[in-house]
Amino acid sequence: MVKGLIKTFVLLFLTCASFAQEVQWASKVLEKSSETVDEKFSPKHRAIQVLGPPSVLPQTISSACSWRPTGTSFGEDYIKVAFDKPQKVKQIIVGETVGPGAVGRIFGYTTKNKEVLLYEIQGDNFRKQPGIWNQFIPETEEEIAALKLVIVHSLNKGIKEYDCIGISSSSEPYVATVNVAQNLPKDLKKENLGPSVNTKYSEVAPLVSPDGKYLYFSRWDHPKNFKPAGSNESTLDVWVSTLAANGTWEPAKNMSTSIHHSAKNGAATIAMDGKSIYALNVEVGRGKFDAGLTKVSLKNNKWVNKRPIKIANFEALSYYNSQDKQLKKETEFSMSSDEKFLVMGLVRKDSYGDKDLYVSFKAGEDSYSKPVNLGPVINTAGNEGSPFLAADNKTLYFNSNGHPGYGDMDIFMSTRLDDTWTNWTEPVNLGPQINSPEFDGYISIPASGEYAYFSSAKNSMGLDDLFKVKLFPSIQPESVVLMEFSFVDEISGQSIEPKVSISPQVEWVWDEETKLFKTIFQPGQTYELKAESSGYPSFSQSLDFREVKEYLEKKEVYKWRKIGQESVAQTAPKAVNAEPESVKDMVIEAGKKIVLREVYFDQSKAELRQESFVELDRIKKIMMEHPDMVILLEGHTDNQGDANLNFKLAEQRILNVKNYLIEDGQIKEERIQLKSWGQYRPLVKNTTEEERRKNRRVEFTILKM
Repeated sequence: MVKGLIKTFVLLFLTCASFAQEVQWASKVLEKSSETVDEKFSPKHRAIQVLGPPSVLPQTISSACSWRPTGTSFGEDYIKVAFDKPQKVKQIIVGETVGPGAVGRIFGYTTKNKEVLLYEIQGDNFRKQPGIWNQFIPETEEEIAALKLVIVHSLNKGIKEYDCIGISSSSEPYVATVNVAQNLPKDLKKENLGPSVNTKYSEVAPLVSPDGKYLYFSRWDHPKNFKPAGSNESTLDVWVSTLAANGTWEPAKNMSTSIHHSAKNGAATIAMDGKSIYALNVEVGRGKFDAGLTKVSLKNNKWVNKRPIKIANFEALSYYNSQDKQLKKETEFSMSSDEKFLVMGLVRKDSYGDKDLYVSFKAGEDSYSKPVNLGPVINTAGNEGSPFLAADNKTLYFNSNGHPGYGDMDIFMSTRLDDTWTNWTEPVNLGPQINSPEFDGYISIPASGEYAYFSSAKNSMGLDDLFKVKLFPSIQPESVVLMEFSFVDEISGQSIEPKVSISPQVEWVWDEETKLFKTIFQPGQTYELKAESSGYPSFSQSLDFREVKEYLEKKEVYKWRKIGQESVAQTAPKAVNAEPESVKDMVIEAGKKIVLREVYFDQSKAELRQESFVELDRIKKIMMEHPDMVILLEGHTDNQGDANLNFKLAEQRILNVKNYLIEDGQIKEERIQLKSWGQYRPLVKNTTEEERRKNRRVEFTILKM
């Protein structure tokens, strides 16, 4: 990784999980004799690559994330590095990825810059295999603040690369490990999507829609792929499969029309509606294409409504791809489910090395801002690509050869920590069940976060096939709410397409074919859905997702009557004699009972939220209109946590409701009875978050009129 840029001024202690010793890694390059510099003068192979913990080890491969001195066969090179905290040293750790055994001498430097010879090679070169070299020495009498490694090229002729330099006071050897996601199931297996999707040809780059109902992918050289007349190029087309009612994928179909009318038609990312994709490249002239994105929609088995996506200051430079051993201009994209953020794999002038990951922010219709580099926690001097941003807009999946892994390019996961988009958790490897010794990438996950879809040649039916794997908790994105809603005229049953707004601001899409609005909510707060349409009263609906902890799909049909017929929009469909949503809709007579759905509390708290007062004021008004009315308030919780605490929480909540109703003295205290049930009278089972949400409630019963 671009370690000098990440941790030059940070104290670098790493605790090895295997032996629990502290290792302090070099944090600053003081001197160097030489470094390999590419034509862009990027950080690739420069001396700063020895800083910080290992970038690629335990893999022993040539990497841009290692320091490569320019000497090869004769003479000497050296590098002098500093450590943030001087300490006594028993162990020197050097990561040798290419050309091991060429370190002839190691000098230590005290806080007063006194030079001490700590190691000198004796006899034959004994290190023939690359990897971590643990050199144990008698503990130094003084604290060491810096080290100098002298490279003697005659000891091992040829290119040499160094990944890291560290010191330790431990007698246990440091072992480089892959930062694998926690609690990785040993029996995790990938599942081939079968012959409806996979063929003897190569299927790659799957894109699953947020609702999990559509699967787009690219297929190489199939006879039904579009091929321009007279062209001998390999062909690449986008195919699509839909999820059948029984949970299997239907036979994939190629479109009857090509996206670009060229031999290469690849899907880069998918839109929220599941029926639009962002295709690679934009047409810049008849039959001429350049890097970028083009949004197209699927309608009647044809690609329609093509429009290029404008990205401010867009730049995509060519780079040398070590896998293909040629210059390539590669671009990779991931659109967020709400289409507010566009994550890209690009080579730009400000890239740390090869391809880096960037983000652009929505600036208008089909336009996005200047790309922002995601920073050195994600990006390295190596190659980062195939990004996928989960529906929570926080969890990023990508592949890289600049972080410790198992093969050529591994898939990693990281979580965004703030809105700068440069502050991320340390990437974790998805493990050897998903990653292989070969190239791995192009992962796609529906909003549910249940499965990940990806392509692989291992155990395939032909060349590359599409697979899915069940995600385990440590690599799942955060839960979201996927909502579909529509408006219909209650009298005619005709669909209405009103002007819709959601606060706090949430993006949504309108599906012309299904007449559905689709959107994704982030849990933990309450939203206000508003709608306006000529001839109809204003519509407002509160959506409370504060206590959602698991993925939730919500579907609503809002029936609307025109002004003069009824002034209130209501949720539909409703069964005959269904329970009303609010006390304003209930029949006022003894024995009637409803759940107070519009009375809100923060999770695990008893204080009433302000938005509850509208419903409670309705109850006060009804009780004042019926002075002999006596009511019962019953408090319920789910079964999470301590049963006694749940009982007390429910009791305090209904007591707070009662206190609100009687606080102005217009309603006497004896007219309101209370009963706390805690977790012991659930409406439904407590197996899912949606069921638990239904069980957390206050019930209102009219006992006497």
